[in-house]
Amino acid sequence: MDEISTIMNKAINLQKDGKLEEAISIYLKILDIQPSNAAAMHLLGLVFHSQGNFNHAVECIGKAIIESPNVADFHSNMAAAQLALGLAKSASRHAKKAVQIDFNLGEAHYNLGNALFYLGKSNDAISSFSTAIELEPSNDNFWSNFLFSLNFASSANHSKIFQENLNWGLSLENDETGVAFENDLIPNKPIRLAYFLPEFDRHVTTRFIKAMVKHHDRNNFEVRVYGYSGNQSTTPKSITENIESWIDVSDWDTNLVARKMRHDQIDILLHPCTFKARYRKLIARNAAPLQVACINLVSTTGLKQATHLVTDSFLSPPNEGERFFTETLIRLTSFNVYDKPKPNPKVQALPAIQNGHIVFGSFNNPAKMTPECLSLWSNILRIVPSSQLFLKHRSFDKEEICQHFTEQFKNMGISNHRLIFSGFTQDTKQYLNAYNLVDISLDPIPFGGGTTTYESIWMGVPVLTMVGNTIMSRLTGSIMSRLGLTEFVTRSAENYVSKAQQLSSDLTKLSEIRMNLRSSAQEKVFNAKLYVKELEKACRDIWVGYCENSQLGKPFS
Repeated sequence: MDEISTIMNKAINLQKDGKLEEAISIYLKILDIQPSNAAAMHLLGLVFHSQGNFNHAVECIGKAIIESPNVADFHSNMAAAQLALGLAKSASRHAKKAVQIDFNLGEAHYNLGNALFYLGKSNDAISSFSTAIELEPSNDNFWSNFLFSLNFASSANHSKIFQENLNWGLSLENDETGVAFENDLIPNKPIRLAYFLPEFDRHVTTRFIKAMVKHHDRNNFEVRVYGYSGNQSTTPKSITENIESWIDVSDWDTNLVARKMRHDQIDILLHPCTFKARYRKLIARNAAPLQVACINLVSTTGLKQATHLVTDSFLSPPNEGERFFTETLIRLTSFNVYDKPKPNPKVQALPAIQNGHIVFGSFNNPAKMTPECLSLWSNILRIVPSSQLFLKHRSFDKEEICQHFTEQFKNMGISNHRLIFSGFTQDTKQYLNAYNLVDISLDPIPFGGGTTTYESIWMGVPVLTMVGNTIMSRLTGSIMSRLGLTEFVTRSAENYVSKAQQLSSDLTKLSEIRMNLRSSAQEKVFNAKLYVKELEKACRDIWVGYCENSQLGKPFS
């Protein structure tokens, strides 16, 4: 082994041990000696990526590709770095190149799937994720993104989503089977509840939990939260101030978290973020006698260890769809509850009155903007004269993303002057104020809005939706129905488009809805006190049932 190889291996070991600055120093020394050393450039890029310095990562890996253009790992990792920068179009090209060079590189298919997903090409993304799983069947990230993307794809129905989640659940090796719970089986005791918040700063689940925890009945429920930050963020005081204890489980593996919960004699685990499969593995480890999927979910967990799942009668109509869940369904008045947005911008007058034309809007992730969705929206723009579509999301800070969707609309006969793109707005008040530019929000299909629907109605903007047969294709329909605005809930593509035309023609009615929507929503949608009261009653009911069955030696279901 030559001297360069020796010190390269030293740098690689330092990189594996997390001693990144030392590794960087060695890679730079190698490049001083051998400026065209592609391996050193590539590894240096990976260090920068792990530090969150994605621009430098792209620069270094790009130089490695120039020197050695036919290395699959280089292209795959370039795709990952570009995805971190929101450059999904560029990432797709490098990921495709990686797959061409080495079809058996699972990570390349995974990165291609991610790129296609962010471009709204969910059907193609599913194919890439499936191939990645075939190559690496036990990879948690591959499974997690595959199962999540199924809910966005027109090619996947409720049955397909259920079966693939079930396949994932059955694939897990569970070394926590047959665990003995030592909980006191007293039906009327204060129930010990636990929420699990992994990587709480990387998803919106805390916005729901914040609305809830202050309303728990502390005489009858003891509330603990087990969680950790993904980016070293501070634990939200709005949560910690309203619970018995926060247990930081940073760097704990799933088995250890489950054992801690069993040691703490948690009676009911309320798992509020099963939307990603890798977060669900705690349930498979039998953390509590009763384990309930709730709040931020998109489908069944696929796990027999999940005893219940919280939904509502619109999302999961009685006597319909139970076969698509491994859990027993708990139907509340609403599926979840969202924290009232703060600060509180004033709802402005209907913009169409001043503009002289309707502005439709969507503040959703472009990943939801499938070809089928864009086709519907194009039909609306064609049938409503002079109307425009306002698309707002951080992804639209990137010119290549705007260009990608501009081209999609152009292919459907919609010129770019009908489209308005807006990127990230850091200030929350300014962000919410952007809804004052929109007359009617359009719900994407088949994966509709979640937080964006709540934001829209808070700002007085009703959301036109088309319901399907999955949870996320029905959430907006559930919310609009509770508000009594059933005219915004459609069940076919034709009706979706015709309703957009009909609603757009009655500015007086739109203005009336706009001025009254927030007050109506405060009572019927943002009522966290009512939601928690219903949830607690459900928890008491299932706990009493569990105690009674356990004392009789019967299994609980």
